[in-house]
Amino acid sequence: MHIRLFDGKDREHLLPFVYLRPVADVFMGALTFRNRWKHLLAYSVSVETTESLLEPEESIPDRCVLAALLPTTSFVKAVQALAPNQKLVCDDLVLAYYGELPSNDPALASYQSISIDQSAFTHIKHSWDIFLCNAFALQHDIPLLSKDRISNVISDTNMTIDDGSIFIAPQVNMEGVTLNTTDGPIFIDEGATIMEGSLLRGPLYVGKNSVIKMGTKVYANCSFGPSVKVGGEINNVVFFGNSNKGHDGFLGNAVIGEWCNIGAGTGASNLKNDYGLVRVWDYASDNFTKTDLQFCGLLMGDHSQCAIQTTFNTATVVGICCNLFGHGFPRQFIPSFSRGGAQGFTENRLDKVLETAKAMKERRGVDFTSADHDRLKDIFQKTASFRN
Repeated sequence: MHIRLFDGKDREHLLPFVYLRPVADVFMGALTFRNRWKHLLAYSVSVETTESLLEPEESIPDRCVLAALLPTTSFVKAVQALAPNQKLVCDDLVLAYYGELPSNDPALASYQSISIDQSAFTHIKHSWDIFLCNAFALQHDIPLLSKDRISNVISDTNMTIDDGSIFIAPQVNMEGVTLNTTDGPIFIDEGATIMEGSLLRGPLYVGKNSVIKMGTKVYANCSFGPSVKVGGEINNVVFFGNSNKGHDGFLGNAVIGEWCNIGAGTGASNLKNDYGLVRVWDYASDNFTKTDLQFCGLLMGDHSQCAIQTTFNTATVVGICCNLFGHGFPRQFIPSFSRGGAQGFTENRLDKVLETAKAMKERRGVDFTSADHDRLKDIFQKTASFRN
């Protein structure tokens, strides 16, 4: 079966995390949406997204599914049961359909509607939903990844609390670590290193070749993508991959994109002093929007960095390719390609951004491609109005 995942009309609500990727490649839990569907159902998955991110389709899709959904078993079965020219809907939202049409084709209106209850899926509508719904994603993904696999034995130097699921993949280096599964499972993927003195609470996913440094405190509902390095105190945070927070400092209720670096001693508030509900910058409305959240920390887009001892206000949104430094709290929305801090911002020069992005990828053994160059250049131009 071949599935096409389409971004949907709410794509902009997921910025800055979809500037450089289709919605299908957003990471949460232990998988991207694309890889989740590969595990669940499909032999291959393609995407329908913005023109600059499009890729060749491997074959004609059998079924098309809204990318930003965490499906339950009943939703997967409903997708499988679709017949040609049928669509799954919840209220006015098209969730899936059987056919080759693009998701914006008016002819979809003529497809037969099959209603499905909202309890059958979780819709990731906004950037902050990535951490907010991460616990559900972890509880779903970890059994999916560990199915029909045998965990490696946990070394006697480690201490386990409770008898929940712990899966240790091959070539994991972990000694002198505490693993607590009272609230959920723990999955440590291939090649990861968990240094001594670290305290881990599930549900938790540690990605391939990631490193948790000595004495790190990892609270529940965290997900670290591949080749992530973390230290300090971390609570309900999603790291997409290839990013560093290697030193002390607190990060909670947060999302960090790919190829980011967080300086030593950086702290990010996740709760207002008056315990009130937060407003968060929403790209789709071009303004701050009210939420029902009391806890919300840092939302940082790809290729952004901050210097040592940077401090962030509650619910700060940082675009892509930013360079942040200086004392004091910078404002709560920092446009992409900005350079500076609390004292003010200037435009981060495109040539320097490209140079830094290339250097960071190469030090991890990853090529900086012409497509990478062109996408960053394109977004630099498209985001100019935010900086002005």
